[in-house]
Amino acid sequence: MRAAYDASAQAWADGPSPAYEAMGDELVAAAPGSLVGARVLDIGAGTGAASRAAARAGATWVVGVDLATSMLVTGWGWSAAVAADVTALPFAAGSFDLVVAGCCLGHLPDPLAGLVQARRVAPAVVASAFLAGWTHPAKAVVDGVAGQFGFVPPDWYRKLKAEVEPVVDDPDNLAALAWSAGFSRVEVRVLDVDVKVRGPADLARWRLGMAHLAPFVAALDPGGRRQLRADCEHALAGAPPLVVPLLILVASGPVDR
Repeated sequence: MRAAYDASAQAWADGPSPAYEAMGDELVAAAPGSLVGARVLDIGAGTGAASRAAARAGATWVVGVDLATSMLVTGWGWSAAVAADVTALPFAAGSFDLVVAGCCLGHLPDPLAGLVQARRVAPAVVASAFLAGWTHPAKAVVDGVAGQFGFVPPDWYRKLKAEVEPVVDDPDNLAALAWSAGFSRVEVRVLDVDVKVRGPADLARWRLGMAHLAPFVAALDPGGRRQLRADCEHALAGAPPLVVPLLILVASGPVDR
């Protein structure tokens, strides 16, 4: 999975990134207290959508952490970016005022370990995850069209959807993880986020830039890439705008030293 995200950095920045920008703003808006002057750690930072949202909200020191170094290199918006494992953060206890995790926990084999680390380095965390059962026509349409060009979903992606994301895609399960991590105040809300991705071209760009698809698209010859995109856009005519039902976890409590 890390290799796929590394190989997808530019396609991600060109495609899915605007949607995550909108979700990042909603995530940061849920943070307890003001972010003006805050030290913020963005775990699973990708190309920096949540980090930029934190900076817009007034944070003065924003650090992005991700294992996919190409995503960090392609992104921007940090005071510093660190290649590190979210479940073994290389920071002292209490180094930050807030941890943000934009759709990161659903990529961790052990999301509880990630939340434990978040509580160790900051007194509060805001994290997002996709609600169970959510889909959009563009997912099946684009993946299906790509299948006509020879695309087969990679094993890591099938496992992610079947085994990893379900650990955090339910409000009660997500809250239980935060309680288990030792947070003393926990809230999970569901928010429908219009990510301003609408129309066949934008929807195709969004889906084709995902890490499970982007390396396949990049491996096609230029003519194949153009034809794939054109076929996707044709098949997406009349598709609705992209509105994402997002779980937002707000958890706080004493730093675990």
